[in-house]
Amino acid sequence: MIAIIGGGAAGLGAAIACGERAIVWERNKIAGKKLLLSGAGQCNFTNANNREDFLAALAEFRNWLKPAFYSFDNMSFIKLLEESGCPVYIREDRKVFPQSLKASDVRDTLYNIARQRGAKFMWDSKIEYIEEKEGLFYLNTNSGAKIRAQKVIIAAGGAAWSVTGSDGSSYRLASALGHKIHDPKPALARIEIEDYAPFICCAGLSLKAGLQLAKRSIWGELLFTHNGLSGPLILDNSRKLHAGEIIQIRICDCHDFLNLIQKHPKRKVSKLLQEYRLPQRLTETIMKNMQISSDLIAAELSASKRKQLLATLKNHPFKIKAIEGLCSSMSDWGGVDLKEVDSKTMQSRILKNVFFAGESLAYSLPSGGYSIQMAVSTGYLAGINAVNSI
Repeated sequence: MIAIIGGGAAGLGAAIACGERAIVWERNKIAGKKLLLSGAGQCNFTNANNREDFLAALAEFRNWLKPAFYSFDNMSFIKLLEESGCPVYIREDRKVFPQSLKASDVRDTLYNIARQRGAKFMWDSKIEYIEEKEGLFYLNTNSGAKIRAQKVIIAAGGAAWSVTGSDGSSYRLASALGHKIHDPKPALARIEIEDYAPFICCAGLSLKAGLQLAKRSIWGELLFTHNGLSGPLILDNSRKLHAGEIIQIRICDCHDFLNLIQKHPKRKVSKLLQEYRLPQRLTETIMKNMQISSDLIAAELSASKRKQLLATLKNHPFKIKAIEGLCSSMSDWGGVDLKEVDSKTMQSRILKNVFFAGESLAYSLPSGGYSIQMAVSTGYLAGINAVNSI
């Protein structure tokens, strides 16, 4: 018997691969609780980019995750769902959703496929600890039951969004089996900004902007919230940020602004800034903060104010007051050290016949469908190798 700990995206991927050999032990009353909440309930489950672009988006984790992606890639995921009665919708930005925009359709389809292939599910069953004796594993549950298994796949999630069941238990199980664990920190998290009052009126506005990080500018969608910043630009890089840090946001690429002033000296500064398609509320906020009248014409903008305005638009400083905590961030970075897991099989290098999948592993991916895809992919690869090694 193959014991799969966790019935989320990774556990479901493993159950589909293992079929009748698997029993899934899920602490909740249902499978995929976190999956149901993903994408505000709409479930952006993968990205339709070609293989190279998809892997490039995985950044520093690209090479390690490549075998799992090749074992069950984005097109395989889309095909599996569609052939099982869950049509999909691919947006212009290549994000893929169920056509119904209901996360439950993705969850239900994966669960039904696993059941059809013979996998069994045990609900309200939290694995408290695992013992290894003479090549077999004994799993102790919260009810006091002890289960014997030949193989174990730990897919119980990370430590973020604990209300869904991801409370770091997979890290504790792995640590007890001898694995090195990286302490979790929030990922895909919003940030709260100090002295943010002038920008509260911009809440809900989004624009393409740049974040200065490690001597390079990363571009992406920036969202102003009621107390700070969010959007893919912030979410995808939040694990690299720290409270108290001052970040530089490039609001627009305005290298030709001085030329615009010379070309249109009688136009209002606020009108010139609209050339960069900035939201009007944001333009008004920036000008008000700099004490520049909304009626001021370009010719009357002093040299010092021009310089100051350019500097603000190119590198606006925001001091981070706080980063969203693990209890509500969408993901985390932390867990089992990747060096201790064989990426070609997802099997532990520390203890034979133990496999890992999904957010139990110390990787973190950007928003856009990558996390769910790779949770299912790593689960699938772990399941295939657990079966093949029996």
